[in-house]
Order: sequence, then C-alpha cells, then structure tokens
Amino acid sequence: MNSSRLLLALLIAFSLSPAHAAADKPLEVTLVATTQYATHDFYTHTTDYTGPVFQNVTQVFPGQTVALVVLAKNYEVNAANRAAVLYDLDITYPDGRTQQAGKDLRLSIGPVPDPNLFAYASQTASFSTDPGDPIGNYTFTVSVHDRVSGGATVRKTRTVQVMPYVEPVLPADFKPGAWMTSYYLNPTPALALPALFKISAILPKNNTDAWPPVLGFYEELLKANPWLTPVFLERLKNANETDRTLLLFILGYAWRHDSTFAGLSKGPWPDADSGELNDPMQVDLLWGRFLATGAFAPVERIASALHMHRFLGALDRLKASNPTATAPTPEVMRELVLKSAQWSLGRNIRSHSLVLRYCAWMLAQKNPDLTFNALLAAALPEKTPPAPAETPSVFFPPVGGAAKPAAP
Repeated sequence: MNSSRLLLALLIAFSLSPAHAAADKPLEVTLVATTQYATHDFYTHTTDYTGPVFQNVTQVFPGQTVALVVLAKNYEVNAANRAAVLYDLDITYPDGRTQQAGKDLRLSIGPVPDPNLFAYASQTASFSTDPGDPIGNYTFTVSVHDRVSGGATVRKTRTVQVMPYVEPVLPADFKPGAWMTSYYLNPTPALALPALFKISAILPKNNTDAWPPVLGFYEELLKANPWLTPVFLERLKNANETDRTLLLFILGYAWRHDSTFAGLSKGPWPDADSGELNDPMQVDLLWGRFLATGAFAPVERIASALHMHRFLGALDRLKASNPTATAPTPEVMRELVLKSAQWSLGRNIRSHSLVLRYCAWMLAQKNPDLTFNALLAAALPEKTPPAPAETPSVFFPPVGGAAKPAAP
C-alpha cells in the first residue's frame, strides 16, 4: 500500500460544556469501514449532532477508498473533565503481511461534553489498494487505550474483501431515480455505469434542463471513485455511437478541467463554484453533487442564493420598464436563481432529513443578514423531527494537534 493513501483527516473542533464520566460502564468502541465519505459533515453541521446511519461495507474493488471511522464512549475523564483516548491502527493483508498504519492516533483528547456520547475520532484514516496489491481479505484492527483510566486495551476489527470489478447486471425493477436520490445514504458506485444508461433512457435527449443534476451527481461520484475511470474508458472502446456520445458527455463534464476531455460535454453548463449563482442550472448541478455525497457544501452553496434578495421583483420591474423584452437581464436571472433555490430547499427538506438538519444548523448560526434568515426559516418546518432511533449521537473532540502516524 502506498503510505500516501493513508490519510489523516483532522476534523472540526467543538466547544462543549463539561459533564461527569460514566465510570461504571466499560469502554465501548465502534469501528466503521464505510464508503460514505462525508460522515463528518453529517454531524458537524447538524444542531443535534445526528445524521444518517453509518453503512459498513464488506466488499470493495481495487483502488476504491474505504474510510475507517473510530468512535468510543464510556471513557474516563480526569478532575478537569478531560479525556485522553488514543488508538493504534493495524492492517493485515491477504498474504498474511501486517502493517502498523498508525500509532497513538487521537480519538478524544481534551474536554468532553458527556462520556456517554460517542466521540468521533479527531484523526481518521482511509485505505485503498495500489496496483500490485493482492486481491482478498484486508483486516483492520484498532486498539483503543484510555490513558486516564489506565484500563485494558479494547480492540475492534473489520474485514473488507477487495475483489475484481465485474460490471453488474441491474435487476429488472431497478429504479434509477430512487438509486440517485438515496445514493449518499448507502453508496453503490459499482452500479454507476449500468445505471447511467438507465438514466439516459428516461431523460429527454434534447432538454438541457434535465441533465444538470445528473452531471453534478456523476462529477462527484467519479471524483470520489477514481478507480471507475478505467471502467468507463474501457466501455468507450467498444461502445456504439449512442453510448459513446453519452459517455463522452458525462466524462467531458466530470473531467472538464482535464485537457484530454475538455470540450467533450457541450452545453451551457455554468460554473457553480465561484461568485454569486446566476443561473438555475447551477442549483440543479449542486443538488446532483449533494445526492452523490451527502456533503454540506452543496446545500450551503444553494442556500447562499437567498442572500440575493435585493433582486426580488426584478422580473416585474423589467416588464414594467420594457414590456417587449424577451431576454432576461442579469438581475432577473438572479431572482430566478433565488426562487429556484428557495423552492428546491423546501422540497428537499421534506425529502431528505439531512437537508433539513443542515438548514436548521445554518439558521442556528444567526447570520447577520436577517432577510436571509427569514427566507431560510420559511423553508423549514416549525419543529425539526427527531433523528431515527438507530442514529448515533456523536461529538467531535478538539484536535489539539496531529499525532504522527508510524511509517509503514
């Protein structure tokens, strides 16, 4: 394994009130091996620190990344209400080789709100195989040490099988729309290629308004799963003209910054990453990104359009000043973006608990733009429904400084 593939991610620190330790309960550790790469967003941008259920994976493909999330609760705290929980990470390869991939990684160091809440490790690791690494079972073992209690080390393991990719055959009742809208809850990138052809079959070919969510979705899916690149390119070799056009269209947008594919995805696809949003297509692109990841950033970017309330009424003013106008002005386009963002936030708040919780968190930040707050509040229900019972409540310990991983 290339050691650069083992990424230490320092997560956001929270300042939370102190609580007493639960000394009568044993240290409880959970190890999650997942392909949900935005799990930190699920919790750092929700007011009740709850999010979608963690989905463990048992099989991945060569080059596919597995995020290793470690959580612990019922640890001891000292008189100053501070915890000191560290962990080691070891990997056993299919051929029997072992590697200590991390030592004294920080799980929870510093003040804690409640030892009965799961602490989400402030240092997490991710793993993917490199070319030449063997196919088979990889076992990940975390050994957790509570330095305050001095108690016995607690070990947890997860085994993930790395297997060759074979394009799956979709079931007859496969619903591509349902697959896209629930993808971030349980990612299945192996279905990306055959699902794309199903999606294409139900979307109008010449309606550019229908494609931005798909483009945004596949952009993020391919970015998170670079191992799919050769899969798509291999399909190109023997694709008929229709399939080839579709693949180049998707790849041309996803990899538009790569000179090899630049210009292949022709269409009026505006930039959704910089400046004020100025086209409703940008909102659709961003929703596609959210569905592929569950990340906070696309929702925050969509909500930013609510700051453009100064453009409300622009269309009415244009009609009053120039009744024969046929082309929208930049001001009118921004009003359309705001209304698109407001409508789509309301719709997705009703469809996705995570969007609701992200928006509730943004509102709780008390933005100085009071009109923004009012527009965002109008999209929210009066009361945020409780999270599912199986969803863990977690908190994020202060980072305090990076632990140095051992050399592989």
